[in-house]
Amino acid sequence: MQATLEDFFKALRGSDLEVSLNAQVDAARAVQLVGWSDRTLLKSALGATLAKTIPDRALCDDVFERFFRFESFEKTLAPQAPAEPASGAGPSEAAAPPGDEPAKSQGAAGAGGSGGCRGGGGQALSQLLLSGDSAALAKRMQEAAREIGLTDIWFFTQKGYYTQKIQQAMGLESLEREIADARRQTLAPEHARRLELARKRLFEEVRNYVERKLALYGTAPTRQLHDDFLLSQRLSNIEARDFARMHVIVYKMAKRLAERHSRRKKRRVRGQLDFRKTLRRNAAYDGVMFETFWRAKVVDRPRVVAICDVSGSVRQYARFLLLFLHSLGEQVSDLRSFAFTNHLVDVSETFESLPVEQAVDKVMQAVGGSGTDYGQVLLDIREQLLDDIGRRTTVLILGDARNNRGEARTEVMQLLYQRARRIIWLNPEPVAFWGLGDSEMKRYAPYCHIARECNSIMHLERTLDALLRANSASA
Repeated sequence: MQATLEDFFKALRGSDLEVSLNAQVDAARAVQLVGWSDRTLLKSALGATLAKTIPDRALCDDVFERFFRFESFEKTLAPQAPAEPASGAGPSEAAAPPGDEPAKSQGAAGAGGSGGCRGGGGQALSQLLLSGDSAALAKRMQEAAREIGLTDIWFFTQKGYYTQKIQQAMGLESLEREIADARRQTLAPEHARRLELARKRLFEEVRNYVERKLALYGTAPTRQLHDDFLLSQRLSNIEARDFARMHVIVYKMAKRLAERHSRRKKRRVRGQLDFRKTLRRNAAYDGVMFETFWRAKVVDRPRVVAICDVSGSVRQYARFLLLFLHSLGEQVSDLRSFAFTNHLVDVSETFESLPVEQAVDKVMQAVGGSGTDYGQVLLDIREQLLDDIGRRTTVLILGDARNNRGEARTEVMQLLYQRARRIIWLNPEPVAFWGLGDSEMKRYAPYCHIARECNSIMHLERTLDALLRANSASA
């Protein structure tokens, strides 16, 4: 039974529900208390111990229903007429009646593969197929699946491999030999035909079983593989059908970065004793220092001003850059967000008041679309933001620096460089394109502490990780 429970935990992880070690221990104890016989009680016990939120509980219940189900062979495997005795089988074995379906009220343990229906014993696979004993065949298939480690299936490309391995573990080689023998016997053509038909149906049943297990165990790994692909793709190549998944990826990334760098931290410096606090706290012990306190350095949250180009030249990237800003704003408290084409627009309130999809669409419609004028935008920054930018401020600029042959206003960039702690420019264009045509990037780059190509989520995460790490180290 412990193996069944461990397989259930693996199915939860495969369905993208992580369960902690403590939760697994609690679940095992709960199962010991309630037992396996009452399906409803078992489902409630596992859900109560393994799920921490309402969505997690719904997912846990769904996995339970799919995992603890009896995998029954179709009745069509049973012969339509009395079968000819298989080689080495007695008449009573070959003509045995189809097995009864297990009662729906049976305990859930059998569905996991370690308990449940008995029967089949050492019978040859051909005997089970021709007898139509669906319960015994299902048990044989589940035992074979456990023997070959089906719970390790992750990707659809493994379906053929596991389908073949399960059939072999069930006795496919013996069945193949029996079919070959029946073909050579001129008096048993009907027996050979029925064995061949049963073999085809066996393949279909095992393949369907493997597909169901792939859906149970392989959802999370397959999604992770697709997420890794999206992380490395150029943002301009992301298709509309992946936008929803990109929202989830970007949100998780922003949350991970914020948790890593943006919480107030205390860096304890060993060797520097806080005498005043130590003496005050130990006054009740007549000055004997039972408790010691060490000096701590507080690292504040970074202050970030993010400015995003949403003009036509970066439209393919702008949606994801705005999405990142929205997600980062949910995790970092001191962040002001701006968007621009030819004028600077504060979008912080829009991001705070609307859901991510509505906020991004509203900013794109209100600000994006027209030609870029970086010179005018820099003048707006000088007028609107310069007084608020100081040695604790990081200015993050997201844009391609293409200025439509307008004034570059590099003197404003120089002024920002002198006042801010850090100027970071993330450009979606390859470095080889900087300075070509109407690109002013090579003129702006000397006034940036960091200027990097950034056209994928992976690029963005690495840069922002370095940004927040630098802020934490120098705060």
